[in-house]
Amino acid sequence: MTDRTPFQPPPWFRRALLTVVAVVLATVAIVWLLLQIRGLVFMLFVALFLSIALEPVVSVLVRRGLKRSLATAVVMFTALVLSLAFIASVIPLFISQATAFSEALPGYLETAQEFVGRYIDIALINDRLRQQINDLGGLLSEYGGSVAGGIFGLGSAIFNVLYQGITIALFTFYMVAEGPKLRRTVLSFLNEDRQREVLRIWEIAVAKTGGYVYSRLILAVVSAAFTAAVLSLLGLPYAVALGVWVGALSQFVPVVGGYIALVVPVLVALFQNPLDAVWVVVALLGYQQVENFLIAPRITARTMSIHPAVAIGAVIVGGSVMGATGIVLSLPVAATIQAFVATAATRHTLVDSEALADRRPPRRRERKV
Repeated sequence: MTDRTPFQPPPWFRRALLTVVAVVLATVAIVWLLLQIRGLVFMLFVALFLSIALEPVVSVLVRRGLKRSLATAVVMFTALVLSLAFIASVIPLFISQATAFSEALPGYLETAQEFVGRYIDIALINDRLRQQINDLGGLLSEYGGSVAGGIFGLGSAIFNVLYQGITIALFTFYMVAEGPKLRRTVLSFLNEDRQREVLRIWEIAVAKTGGYVYSRLILAVVSAAFTAAVLSLLGLPYAVALGVWVGALSQFVPVVGGYIALVVPVLVALFQNPLDAVWVVVALLGYQQVENFLIAPRITARTMSIHPAVAIGAVIVGGSVMGATGIVLSLPVAATIQAFVATAATRHTLVDSEALADRRPPRRRERKV
């Protein structure tokens, strides 16, 4: 009976096993660290794309003689003032319309009661409900405990939003103001050919993404002006504020923003005259079609256009990952990724095939002999 020699692993096996274990442990540690600092990662991500959007305007001011830090401060201050002006114009609108809605609600319920009562014996409104609707003070006092308890949660949420906003603003400022220095630091780790390639991709991505954002701004201004003009002709209140609301929401909330923005001016018109609400719907929906087929293609021809399917997918992904902020940033992020892919990818000449044609050539009819 012969003795069997014990199995000896190859010399490289132990080193390979240790390498695999180290890689797995390092991956787990990185994922754990990212989960712990996901708030910081989120703010850095938002600041990165805000800096890309602000880069073209800052570069224009720098070429005209301003220091880069001063140009960044001017651009960010202007954006802050415009954002605050938008909020200040919209808040009184919502307060007044909420008051008007509470006053008009009993009449709407009575009308609905008369209509429904023809077919079903059901009471939509009674004396107690009418009194509660008319007396908002009594309604608030009845639920005062829950309202008071929610004030602390609201204050905490406001503080959290302010903290994140200030942090994102600081990161954005330093990314733009110190942009050349940051790029020099990153490129110092690459060879000369890679440096040129990275710079070329970066410049094209910034130009395309910035152009996309500013084309949205132009379209928002046009949409706001048209909406304000229509509402002014109809004699509706808060025409300018409603125009700003429709312009901003229709351009910066992708796909469904225009239809969501339509709700508020329609409600305002409905409180004044139902026929005015019909005219608002017709005018704004008609403008959206004109914008989609005539105005937007001309403005975005020199910047970047995103296919509707890509836009919808980007919105779904952005909303799933980052909520409302992801929805707003989804199109700029998609535009940046599209610019990188379009610049870095190599395209080839397509072969001739009927499968690639939009329309197939008509079949030739065979002549009968």
